[in-house]
Amino acid sequence: MFKPLALALALALGSAGASATPFLITTPSTAAQVLGTAGGETGTVAQGASLTVAGSTVAVGITGNNAVLNNLGSIVQTGSGRAIRDNRGVSGLVVNNGSSTNRAALIRTADADVIQMNVPAASVTLNNYGTLLSLNASNGGAQAVDFASVTGANVVNNYAGGVLQANEADAVRPGANGVVNNAGTIRSSAATGGGSDGVDGQNNSGIVVANSGLIQGGRHGITGGQLDSASAFSMTVTNTAGATIAGSNGSGLNIDGFNGRQVLTVVNGGTIVGAGVSGDGDGIDVDGIANITNSGVIRSTNAVEPASAGLAYSEGISVGGGRIVNSGTIEGLVAAGNANAVGRGITLAGNDIAGGAQAGTREGLYGNAAIVNQAGGTIRGQSDSAIVAVGAASGFTVTIDNNAGALILGGGSANAAIKAGADNTIVTNAGTIDGSSSGKAIQMGSGTNRIVIQGGAARVLGAIDGGSGSTGVVIDAGAGHAFAYAGAISNVNSVEIRSGDVTLSGKSSYGGATILSGGALTLDGADRIAADSALVLAGGLLKLGGAGGQGFASLSLTDDSGIDFGVGGLTFGGLGEIAAGKTLALSGILGTPDYLLRFAGDLAGDSAFQALVRAASTDRLPLRVSFDGTYTRVNVNAGEVPEPASVALVLGGLGLLGAMGRRRKQPA
Repeated sequence: MFKPLALALALALGSAGASATPFLITTPSTAAQVLGTAGGETGTVAQGASLTVAGSTVAVGITGNNAVLNNLGSIVQTGSGRAIRDNRGVSGLVVNNGSSTNRAALIRTADADVIQMNVPAASVTLNNYGTLLSLNASNGGAQAVDFASVTGANVVNNYAGGVLQANEADAVRPGANGVVNNAGTIRSSAATGGGSDGVDGQNNSGIVVANSGLIQGGRHGITGGQLDSASAFSMTVTNTAGATIAGSNGSGLNIDGFNGRQVLTVVNGGTIVGAGVSGDGDGIDVDGIANITNSGVIRSTNAVEPASAGLAYSEGISVGGGRIVNSGTIEGLVAAGNANAVGRGITLAGNDIAGGAQAGTREGLYGNAAIVNQAGGTIRGQSDSAIVAVGAASGFTVTIDNNAGALILGGGSANAAIKAGADNTIVTNAGTIDGSSSGKAIQMGSGTNRIVIQGGAARVLGAIDGGSGSTGVVIDAGAGHAFAYAGAISNVNSVEIRSGDVTLSGKSSYGGATILSGGALTLDGADRIAADSALVLAGGLLKLGGAGGQGFASLSLTDDSGIDFGVGGLTFGGLGEIAAGKTLALSGILGTPDYLLRFAGDLAGDSAFQALVRAASTDRLPLRVSFDGTYTRVNVNAGEVPEPASVALVLGGLGLLGAMGRRRKQPA
């Protein structure tokens, strides 16, 4: 740790322990200074005093270990030299600019780095309460703080009121395992549109940034990344409530890389924002793995591409895998009048493929991807999907959990709120998935997929499409809870109702199985499910609720179940499994309908049909069976006189006179 300023000043004024070459400047001076090789030397520019050096000479050179430089006035390099530089690889350097009671202290350069540590073995701590400013007149890449070469300990403490600023250059470049604590302002400006970033970690791994102030880049707010595909890279960023990390013409956080060996960890309670003025602009863009916990705002406000290059994507987050836990807002927006871009919430994909047969597409994921949208969280695509997984199949899994009280909101007219890709995907929704803008809520891809709707607060607005892979839908609202869905379900292998009171009123076209393993399913309206779907009664209750004429490919009974008819009956193409000893309670029968159940063909000698009728019962009328030349019917028409074939069936095969007159209880 650095010496307290009062102690450092006392040493500089001549205490017995001072080295031979410390300095104390109390009036304006133009003589360059050096804290030398004797070690432990202290240099001080007093409040109201100045050190001004011209030409290419370094204003304060550091050649000895454990040196302390205190600036309470101003240190200005007016030529092409640096204000402070170590070119020896010193250890233990401490630079204090200003104090908690003196925020007017200034260190400025005209056309070079303000402070540079140029040898890997160096170690340094910068404590700034005032201003470090690189004017960078020639736009040559002069940083306010350049510790990029350092592999030893390097710490930047920018306190409240402190400013670290570079024009047309990165403001701060930490070294390997560097620490940047910012409660003030770190800013780079880029009027020429160059690569000027607030904090640029370059290829230095292990950097930790803790921000409670403002970090703003002319391009990216914070950036860095892998040197090559064989290198590991990590960075950790914490952005507290009220703090901002902003990219003025790029991403709030941008980490360039190649694969899953690159990992960014983010905890955000403030605002992370990117804006594309002449190119891409994402809130967070990571070409690798990211672990993000967000309770604040992560946003992209715009993205720009030439029309010839296709659409630009303004993405709240774009990552190649990892875990995103959100209780705040993640969104992609587009500036008014920008017709060549769409705003997307989260993209899960690898890097862009620039050449070869797959040019223009994306690489697959670099690791499993999990998104947990917690209560109060919103993931939004202003004019595109809220969540998209794209790129080649990777073998990794995408998991999306939308908790109760959370919102996934799609925009635009083209794409679903959630759009999966080639990898296996699991979507669990207990909150709201809103695809009403496009009419599409969930669009699965070509993987093996699962959609789970659970809890009493779940809402899905828009169609559910199982995609070209294998997709199962499970609705598990819970005992005493209801779930109503007015959209259409298509291209799924199965829809299973496990619990709760579920109502489907959209016209679904899936040809898989409708499975009732618990709870109740109400089909509200005619032909609500495609006739080529199989019905499996495995412990639930089917309520027709006005869905007269509903048809299914087949009927299976695998556990005690029930059917509440209301209006109309059910038509089946055939029979599936009829488990021995299971019951089928038929209730809600109004009047004497033409049929309750009918099956294509003459099933007089079908053992499965005989088992089904033995299992079935009503609470008031005996059942009768007939064949009309097309269908074998089961009904309660007490006045109907069975045809001879029906009589034979009743008496010989089913024993209906005894067995079917018995009343059976409806399953609980």
